[in-house]
Amino acid sequence: MNVKKKVKSIREIRADAKNRIEEAKIATYQLEYLKTMFPAIEDILETDYKDLSLSETKITDSDPIRNYISKEEWFALSESQKNQLALDRYIESRKKTKWQIGRDYELYVGYKYSLKGYKVDFYGSYMGLEDLGRDLIAKKNGKTLVIQCKYWSQKKTIHEKHIAQLYGTAVCYSLQNDIPFETVTPVLITNITLSDTAKEFSEYLSIKIVENFEFGEFPRIKCNIGKDEFGFETKIYHLPMDQQYDSVKIDKKGEFFAFTVKEAEEKGFRRAFKWHSNS
Repeated sequence: MNVKKKVKSIREIRADAKNRIEEAKIATYQLEYLKTMFPAIEDILETDYKDLSLSETKITDSDPIRNYISKEEWFALSESQKNQLALDRYIESRKKTKWQIGRDYELYVGYKYSLKGYKVDFYGSYMGLEDLGRDLIAKKNGKTLVIQCKYWSQKKTIHEKHIAQLYGTAVCYSLQNDIPFETVTPVLITNITLSDTAKEFSEYLSIKIVENFEFGEFPRIKCNIGKDEFGFETKIYHLPMDQQYDSVKIDKKGEFFAFTVKEAEEKGFRRAFKWHSNS
């Protein structure tokens, strides 16, 4: 390569690098602007993309509970025992992803509201990234609660932008469902605290806040009633590690959340996927 070609090549590299730097700056500014408009984006940015609960059509040939039990246990235990042991270890695990912890928190909060007589739609569980900040929709006596749950590190603080987003999504819910906004109450439930300004926002916008709300025991097994390819009724239970767990809605008569495998099976439900391989 002669000198002129080398100089041209260096200039092209510099020009390309300059363009890429400019593009990166623009992308950074755009992201920061989006974060001010949609605070929930920060939750996603802090989560490894591999941990996100995205819809998958691929069916694996290995039972996911095998990640929670040993090979010896797999061959020695009955199906029910294996499923229960895997569930127990999932509950006790200290290696849950942020996504799993957040999902469990939503399920726990929803369970507590169901005990108060609310009909709870676990909207965030099956809508995933499209939940618009509405993790739970709880209804009772003609009133609707639009609930956002935030389980964060104790080092973090919830600011006013999160309150503004919750208010906005509650208004949007009212308009989309053609119901008076005075029957809709936005609710923020978190394990941490809000900033003083966020509390002022909440009071001004009539948003109910619950701070320092920690986990407790709750049922995790989804017992779902559906139809098979022949139109016959199926009663299937899903464990938290099952592929279809997040997409399954529990809203029909006879469906429920169970604490144990025994509880689910005694009511006629079987595991979501029949694994054919024992190897």
